[in-house]
Amino acid sequence: MSKRNLVWLGVIAAIALGFYRLVLLASQQDSVYRTYAPLVEADALIRQKFVEPIEDDRLVEGAIRGMMLKLDPYSGYIGPEELTTFWRRASGKYIGIGVHLGVRDGQLTVIAPIEQSPAVSAGVQAGDVILAIDEVSSEGMGVADADHLLSGDPGSDVTLTVRHPRDGQVESLRITRGPINLWSVKGCRQVGPRQWDYLIDPEAGIAYIRVSNFRDNTMTEFDRALEQVRSLGAAGLIVDLRFNPGGSLKAAVAMVDRFVESGLILSTVTRHKAKDIYKAKPEGTIPPLPMAVLINEGSASASEIVAGSLQDHGRAVIVGTRSFGKGVVQNVLELTEHRAAISLTVAHYRLPNGRVIHKTPRNSPTDEWGVLPDLVVEIPPEQELAIQERRRQVDRAPSVPATAPADEGGETSSGGGPEILIDDQLAAALSELRARLEASAPSTLRDE
Repeated sequence: MSKRNLVWLGVIAAIALGFYRLVLLASQQDSVYRTYAPLVEADALIRQKFVEPIEDDRLVEGAIRGMMLKLDPYSGYIGPEELTTFWRRASGKYIGIGVHLGVRDGQLTVIAPIEQSPAVSAGVQAGDVILAIDEVSSEGMGVADADHLLSGDPGSDVTLTVRHPRDGQVESLRITRGPINLWSVKGCRQVGPRQWDYLIDPEAGIAYIRVSNFRDNTMTEFDRALEQVRSLGAAGLIVDLRFNPGGSLKAAVAMVDRFVESGLILSTVTRHKAKDIYKAKPEGTIPPLPMAVLINEGSASASEIVAGSLQDHGRAVIVGTRSFGKGVVQNVLELTEHRAAISLTVAHYRLPNGRVIHKTPRNSPTDEWGVLPDLVVEIPPEQELAIQERRRQVDRAPSVPATAPADEGGETSSGGGPEILIDDQLAAALSELRARLEASAPSTLRDE
C-alpha cells in the first residue's frame, strides 16, 4: 500500500474515532440529563413556588447531603464552614464532646466515648442510641452530619437525647464541649502523670496494655509501653482493645507489625477490585510470646484490624465478644475551588484470610463480618458499666489509694492505687495466658 493511501487511512480512522467518541459523549450526557432531570425540575419548582426567596447554596448543599445519605452512614458532605473543624478533628486536635459514632440497625449509635472526654463525664455510654442532638431528630442522620452538630466552640453546650442499651432508659444529657484527650495507651494502674504500671500479674509475669483509640501518636506511646514491659521481662501480654472505636490505619498496621514478622497484615478492596496491600516486615518485630487481645462490641475499625490480623496470623488468642463491624476506607475529596468537600467510602478492609470487617446488608445474616473471638466471654451489663467507671477512676486519680471494694462479677488486682477491674473477660484472658505459660517454656520480652 502506498504511503499516500496509508495517510488517508489514518485520517479516516481518526475521523471515525472522533465520531465514536462524540456519540459516546452525547449518550453519556443524555443519560446524565435523564438521571438528574427530576432534580432540575424540583429546583425550578421550588424557586417558582416556595413562599420565601431561596439562596442558591442552600439548595445545592441540601441536594448533595441527600445524595451522600443514600450511599452509606459514613459518607457525607462537608460544607465550607465545616472544613476547618473537620481537618482539626481528623488530626485529633479539636473541640467537641468526644464520641465515635456508627450506625447499627439503622440507628445512630455511640461506638464508644473517648476516655476522659466531656461525653464520659456526662454519662454517655458505649452502645447508646442517639435519638436527638439539640432536639434535632437523628432519624436518617449520617455520621458526618452528626459530627458537625456535635462540634462547636469550647465551653458551649449541646444536649444529647440517648437511649441506654442495657435498660432502655431514655435520658437527656447536657454536655459542655471541650478539648479531647489524645493519650491513648495506658496500663493497669497509674503511678504518676502519664506513668503506668503495666504488670497485671507480677507472679506469672503477665503485662497489660490498654489502647483506648488509634491516633497519630499512638505507636510512640505503645512502643514506650512495650519498652518498659520488655525491661521487666514479661512472659505474656494482654492488649485490651475494648471500647476502642478505632482511628489511624497507619497506627493499626504498625501495631500488628510489632508482633508479626512477615506476611499480609491487611488489604483494601475497591469496587473495581483495586487493592492496597500492607505487609509485615521483620524490622522492629519483638520476640514471640503468648498474647491475648480483648475486644467487645465497642471495638471498631482500627481495633478490629489489629485483633483480626493477629488472630489470622495465630499470634494472639482473641477474648471477649464480637466486634462492631466497621471497616471502611474513606477519602476526603475537595470540591471545586476547595470551598467544600465530600467524605466518601471508597473501599473495604480485608483481613489476611479474606474476611471483610465491615457489616453490610449482604453479610449481616452470616458470621462473615467483624471479628469473632476465639474465646467468647459474655459479661452482664452492670459489669460492663463497672469496667468503664473503674477506668475513669484509674485515669483521673494517679495518687489516690485503692479503697474501693471489688465490683460485682469481678475483682481488683493487688497494689497501692486505683487499679482496673479484673472482670470476667480479663480474668479469662489471664487464665488462658497462665495455662499457656505453664504448658510451655517461658518466653520473655527481655532483650537478649
